[in-house]
Amino acid sequence: MKKIYTAIDIGSDTIKFVVGEYFKNKLNILATYEQKAKGIRKGLIVDPNLAINSIKDGIKEINNNLGIDIKKVIVGVPSYNAKFMFVTSEIEITGDAITTDDVNNLIKASVYSKVEQDYELITVLPLTFLIDGEKETKVVGKAGNKLEIKGIMISAPKKNVYSVLSVMEGAGLEVVDITVSALGDYYEVRNNNLDKNIGAIINLGHETTNVSVFSRGKLMNTETIQLGGINVDKDLAYMFNINVFDAREIKEKFASSHKRFIALNDVYEVKNTAGEVIKLNQIEVTEIVMDRLAELLRLAQKQILLLTKQNISYIVITGGLTEIRAFKNLVYEILGKDVIIYTEDTLGARNNKYTTSIGMIKYFIDKMEVRGKEYSMIDEQDEELLINPNNKNSKGKAGITKIFGNFIGTKED
Repeated sequence: MKKIYTAIDIGSDTIKFVVGEYFKNKLNILATYEQKAKGIRKGLIVDPNLAINSIKDGIKEINNNLGIDIKKVIVGVPSYNAKFMFVTSEIEITGDAITTDDVNNLIKASVYSKVEQDYELITVLPLTFLIDGEKETKVVGKAGNKLEIKGIMISAPKKNVYSVLSVMEGAGLEVVDITVSALGDYYEVRNNNLDKNIGAIINLGHETTNVSVFSRGKLMNTETIQLGGINVDKDLAYMFNINVFDAREIKEKFASSHKRFIALNDVYEVKNTAGEVIKLNQIEVTEIVMDRLAELLRLAQKQILLLTKQNISYIVITGGLTEIRAFKNLVYEILGKDVIIYTEDTLGARNNKYTTSIGMIKYFIDKMEVRGKEYSMIDEQDEELLINPNNKNSKGKAGITKIFGNFIGTKED
């Protein structure tokens, strides 16, 4: 069985689609696509019909690239007002060895009656498994009389979760698992050093900036700042009386993040809203961009201090804004030179915009391994088509599927 997984990262500006195959402990990217987002604002669904069409358009491109119909996906849900709770439970083992069902029953017991009425369970992050009081990591297949778990339960408002699930259903997709972007970010940037320490990840997005705190590889808290790359665009548009689309292009292709790293003689010509051609130099453009980015970084730094009182050992920064010229120089000046500016280098997806979606797949793989499950999001017929693309048949399109439920195993059950 080929282990094929699809993740959808719903952003305010674009929706990212990633399909990967997990083979010999490595995720190989099979297809990526970025679709312009419609009906989404600050990560929330504001027009379901437009959002459904965006998802359909994106998945159609992926299907055309692969030659199969993707039907099952992992999707990120908004982390606004997410809640984190320490949970624990224990069960007696009746068989000769611990099974996947035992682990699922243990996790279900740990969250029983603990999810608030207007909230939906996102996941349970195991901190520790114990077999007869002894710590273990992967417990399936091992013998014992009593199995215990200590973990972190993450839940989010139902309205935010169900709006995403409804859109996926409208697009004809089955949601196998839901997660939050912070988990995706961590699972892509993680290494042995990060797994042993306490730190933070800052994801600089289009309309929002997500700040998340982790302790020894486990997400402890996350918060969203209502500022992002679009605020840089608006600043430039306002100051030079140009439209926001031209402002964005100036930000991405001409501006620098730090005024020490500019070309004094470089000029950018653009029409203002009065139809006049104006000439902008890098100094005046960079000052505006630098001011806004500096504000964002300081707000993120302040948010980290609000999320945890513990000393942090690392800060990782990712997201589209990190691509702006001389960004690391501004970061080092404000946050120090120990900050890690993550660069996505996965073959087939070498852009920071895919960091979250790639990490979502890696999180799901880890989740299945902990539960002792073998899982793929495509069936044998589609697997055959991937191997022999010329061997087409009359497979039908995916129908609308049931996606509401609790998420304990694959769908967390």
